[in-house]
Amino acid sequence: MDDEGMPVQRTLLIEKGVLKNFLADRAGSVRTGHPRTGSGRRQSYTFAAASRMRNTYIAPGEYSVDDVFASIDKGIYCKKMGGGSVGATGQFNFAVDEAYLIENGKITKPLKGATLIGEAKEIMNRISMCSQDLDLAAGFCGSVSGSVYVTVGQPHIKVDSITVGGR
Repeated sequence: MDDEGMPVQRTLLIEKGVLKNFLADRAGSVRTGHPRTGSGRRQSYTFAAASRMRNTYIAPGEYSVDDVFASIDKGIYCKKMGGGSVGATGQFNFAVDEAYLIENGKITKPLKGATLIGEAKEIMNRISMCSQDLDLAAGFCGSVSGSVYVTVGQPHIKVDSITVGGR
């Protein structure tokens, strides 16, 4: 059950680059007309519920991790992500806690101080490869309804272009 008493369900958000559904709590459903998805989450009774993720992941793809790296002439491998934020229309920024330079399909030098910046609707269309190695981890999501524990994950993905800030 979500924090509004609605049974949770599997909610496919994006399939093959096409937006299929939205997360909706009771208030969000009334405002937007989208059906409720069991996504009303809150930290405790002192917060109003809001539409929030619960177990959110990118499904495994068809490529091996070696295939993904071999396809990159020059890029950045973001091995560990840090904190960040996402705006209401999908603008985001995320700190990269551990990163390496990729040259000719090989991981070479460590990098530090990188931040990924973009808009979700643009970046989602720039994912060109997705590996088979889905990995899930515990995390949390902070918002107007407090901090809630979530499960997140993804396989290795290749994003063809993204804005990278930092030193």
